[in-house]
Parts: sequence; C-alpha cells; structure tokens
Amino acid sequence: MAYTQQVLGNTGCLFLKGICIPFYGISRQEWILLDSGPRFVRQELEGYLREQGIRIRAVVCSHAHFDHTENNRYLQTTQGAKIVMSVLDAGIVQDAIALKTCFYSYSRLENEQYNREMICKADQIFGPWQQAEKSSMGIQVEGVPFQVLSLPGHAASHVGFVTPDGAAYLADSLFSPDPSGAERLTYMLDWGQALKTMEQVEEYDYERCILAHGGVYDRIRPLAEENRNRFGRMLDGFQELFAGELTQEQLLEKAAGRYHFTSENYEKVCLFERVIRSMTEYLVEQGRVSRRSRGGILVYGPEEKGCM
Repeated sequence: MAYTQQVLGNTGCLFLKGICIPFYGISRQEWILLDSGPRFVRQELEGYLREQGIRIRAVVCSHAHFDHTENNRYLQTTQGAKIVMSVLDAGIVQDAIALKTCFYSYSRLENEQYNREMICKADQIFGPWQQAEKSSMGIQVEGVPFQVLSLPGHAASHVGFVTPDGAAYLADSLFSPDPSGAERLTYMLDWGQALKTMEQVEEYDYERCILAHGGVYDRIRPLAEENRNRFGRMLDGFQELFAGELTQEQLLEKAAGRYHFTSENYEKVCLFERVIRSMTEYLVEQGRVSRRSRGGILVYGPEEKGCM
C-alpha cells in the first residue's frame, strides 16, 4: 500500500511496491518527483495522487532504466508534468533505436515491445557542466534549485540530486542488502566506476540520503562500506567460474548454475546476459580474467600474460 514519509523540510518519499520515489513539495498539492517508477506501480501511483489531490509538476530523472522512467510519458500526458533528463538519457529514450544504446540485447522491435513505456521527449535537459564538481549552479526546475551529483557506474550518466532542504537522492548508486542474506546479482554498466562511486558516496555528509531501492538513511557511510565489501565478494565468487577456458555461451550456462537462474522469461534472460557481461568486463579490465580469440570466437579463462 502506498504511503509517504517526510524526510527533511519539503522533501519526502513516496513508497510504492518495491521502490521509493522521492519528491519535493512545491506546495501541499504540487510535487516534483525524482524519478517516476516502473509501469507496474502505475495504478498504485495514480490512485495515491488522485486520493490526495496531488499534481505532479515535474519529474527529474536520475538515469534511463525502466524502473525509474516508465511513468514519465504517462505523467507528462495526464498531468502536464515537465520531464527533466540528462542530455545523454534524453537521447536514449527518444525512440526504440536509441534505446539499443542501453538495452543492446534487444532488437528495435523488441525495445518497442518491452520498453515502449520508457520512450518520451524530455522538456528540459541538463548536462555534465551542471554537476556538483563543475558548477555550484545546478539546475532549476519549476523555480526550485537542485544540485546534481555525478554518480556514474550503474548507468553511463547516472546522477543524484540534492534538494533545497539538503536531502540527497542517490538513486541506484547503493543498494540495501537482501534481508534473507542471499547473494543477489546486481547490474552495473561499469563495475570499476560503480565501485569508485561507492567510495565517493562514503564521504558524503548530507543530513539525509535516499536510495531508490533502500529508503532513507541518516548515515550513508556504513551502507556504502557494506556495498563495496558485498559486491567485492560477489565479484570474487564470480571469478571462480573461470577455472578453464569458456565461450560466452558456456560462461552463461555455468553462471546460471551457480546463481540458480532458471527463468524462461525472455526479458529476464536478456537482463541476466547483460549482468554477466558487465561483471566479466570488469574482471578482464582488472587483469583477473583473460579474453582472447580462438577459432574466430571469443573465449575467456584464467588470467594469462599477453592475453588481454
């Protein structure tokens, strides 16, 4: 059931099934959302906004993944919400061909089928020159100033935002651990950069920090340290798969066995392939796994000198 939590000043969080959407209240009945959530929470989102009489004036987007953008066009169409995105993400979601830059394992037609709800036209675009380390100006959305935090790794232009109240939305730069203690694979476009971002986040001293998949934290350092350690162990365990030479298909089959991945769902299988690819690329970059050509195909194996 949808509910809200006040975080700091006019900054709050709307909790829906599986996700936390931060908001800044321009007034009691007008909000700016930081991301809009996936389409499967749309009915819940719509119901809450209708019951509370809330109008969404704008959606400021952290990155172009489905669980953060699929309600953008809907809110733009039904409520006149202004969609605010980075210059890269605005380009990615402009059509099904551009979506292949992010969802490369899908054809154009498959992106139209599976990711059509992501497609929209941004009303306002911001660039790297407006991020915190390069400018104190940030961005203005409906007259409200937001600081932009560069948090690359999970996605190419993954960013966070600091509201006028001093609350920081860190989107998917960190994740809460699975309550069951199970090893959970997580997608990162670039693992090396993602780990550096976790180190960066450890130094933040914002009064409140918000995670899309974790809620509100008063102290972010312990969670950032836990993330770096947990994901480090996950990558170490993944490296154990490369005891001998493997083709890409053999690697996927071996990884599916290790992580008990048995889904027949086409979308989940494509996501699993992207997850395994990104982890493998990191180990290759670190010199912990070799990648070479054999008989016209790429093969992976234990690190060997001269095989990078």
